[in-house]
Amino acid sequence: FVLFLFVMKVYIMIPFFAGGAQGREIEYCVAGWRKHFKENYQIVLVGDYHKVVDTGEDITFVECPRVDDIHGQYRPHIDFASKFRAFHKAFPKVKEFVFCADDVYAVNDFDLYDIAFLKYRSASTKASPVSHNGFHRDKFKTVELLKKEKLPQRNYTTHLPQLIEWKKLEALLDKYDMDHNSYVFEDLYFNTYYPKRVPFKLHIDYDNLKCGVYRPNPRISYIEAAFKGKIWIQNSVEGWIPQLDKMLSDYYGI
Repeated sequence: FVLFLFVMKVYIMIPFFAGGAQGREIEYCVAGWRKHFKENYQIVLVGDYHKVVDTGEDITFVECPRVDDIHGQYRPHIDFASKFRAFHKAFPKVKEFVFCADDVYAVNDFDLYDIAFLKYRSASTKASPVSHNGFHRDKFKTVELLKKEKLPQRNYTTHLPQLIEWKKLEALLDKYDMDHNSYVFEDLYFNTYYPKRVPFKLHIDYDNLKCGVYRPNPRISYIEAAFKGKIWIQNSVEGWIPQLDKMLSDYYGI
């Protein structure tokens, strides 16, 4: 990584699709950065407008309408490529940035070093090309591409903030025409550029980084413990439940 000891400003790129929001995820996400990120930063919301962009000078909005559907491709991943390019167009001098999903909530202090080191979920990915889930189909498609390129197939889809170098990402977007062909960019990016690195393996019982809420009946005790023992809480669509919403609202006071 191009990680400097004295960083002038960290740019945090958050893609946002209003139609995919279930509640106040983006508000909690922004609140987490403001409360716990110990760096000089600028949040950049790329995509649809949300009123949170009017809440301070530390957040900027870049309008980028969602891309049209392309038959046979997973639309959210095509949309990521579009939003990455829109971000770069708006900030052409930014050489690296932090990519963050809108459903990731910081609950303890952290800095750029906590983001930058490599983290992964597993050494390989199990996915099916005929899955009803478009994301799983793209996982399979990406694994096959990595095999073809004789690269590792580690699962880097951690759903945590990740430090990205623009030139490296742009090279992949162009090489694989990711504006029209959907791939899991995290898996492609980190396996391509760091094939011989030994990343840190996430595990909810042992790491201090992430509590993922992925089902409608999660172990609430794990979420409660995460407010003291983890840096981030994160949820999937299935994991967005009223109790989590209330816990986050009470924590951030919003």
